[in-house]
Amino acid sequence: MLLLIKNRFCTFDTVLNLNAISNKTILISPLDWGFGHTTRCVSIIQKLIQQNNTLIFAGNDLQCQFIKTEFTALKTEFIDGYNIHLSSKKSTYWQLATQSSKILKTIKSEHNWVKQYINSNQIDFIISDNRYGFRHPKVKSIFIGHQINLQLPYLKKAVNHKLIQLINKFNFCWIMDDPKINLAGQLSNPKSLKIPFEYIGLQSRFTKQNLPIRYDYLVIISGPSPENSIFLNQIETHFKTLKCKIAIVSTVKSQQNIDNFDYYNNPTTYLLNQLLNASKTIISRAGYTTLMELYALHKNAILIPTKGQYEQEYLAKHLQVDGFTFIDKVEDIPSLMRTIAP
Repeated sequence: MLLLIKNRFCTFDTVLNLNAISNKTILISPLDWGFGHTTRCVSIIQKLIQQNNTLIFAGNDLQCQFIKTEFTALKTEFIDGYNIHLSSKKSTYWQLATQSSKILKTIKSEHNWVKQYINSNQIDFIISDNRYGFRHPKVKSIFIGHQINLQLPYLKKAVNHKLIQLINKFNFCWIMDDPKINLAGQLSNPKSLKIPFEYIGLQSRFTKQNLPIRYDYLVIISGPSPENSIFLNQIETHFKTLKCKIAIVSTVKSQQNIDNFDYYNNPTTYLLNQLLNASKTIISRAGYTTLMELYALHKNAILIPTKGQYEQEYLAKHLQVDGFTFIDKVEDIPSLMRTIAP
């Protein structure tokens, strides 16, 4: 998609196209809210490396550890994350309100971190995946996101106004969606952006393979703490008596050892790609990165939106994809499985 946009923030004669960036030094950092923002950067990093760019990845310890397993030669730098904690048992608005000062402090802190880093390092481009302060006024700064227009039950206008203010401080926006598919629905609507933008399509680090089916169900445990641990405990409670072969992929370790379960903690992209292709049905939360990856693999999936995570609840109502089944809670899975037993 080519477009020419001039505004009070910046002037570009050409689009900052992902495919056109080559022979540059790029600083990239994703949000640490869950792990999806980190994993979806893999395909972007791969492409930029193929185009002879030099990349520096900035993230917390867990993010940097993951990236080093994917790209052993990639330089990493530590930067603290937002460290947001959400529980589906409490009001999302109240939890975010009580952590809002920490969020604003982190935005300011990461902005200062970038300024200090640029003072001693030559960087041509900065890429931020949903980190609102990860930019520099003298370096072309690109914001990656699909949540450009949040669909909230309350305070929608006020929250989106603040969100757009932060995004418009960047030079450019890459929207992680395909306008023909529109997987993100109204979330990726760029109507309020005042900076140049481009749709970069759906991103997935996985490829479809024709492998023998090894597992009846592959369960992906994801999301911010403590919700990921709660989800894992729920899955184990309701699945341990079922007579089928189940794989658990998780960033948190289980405290149990169940006979029909195989556990994979923080698998590499290569291994997870094999597991996904060797499983008949995927069970997961309904995070956007997961949806992009399952869509690319054409996998059957049972998806459970996290209560209070309004993006996931919106996507569950918006999406109509063959093979995707949305349910309200984990407790509904056993009865659903009996109707679609492998």
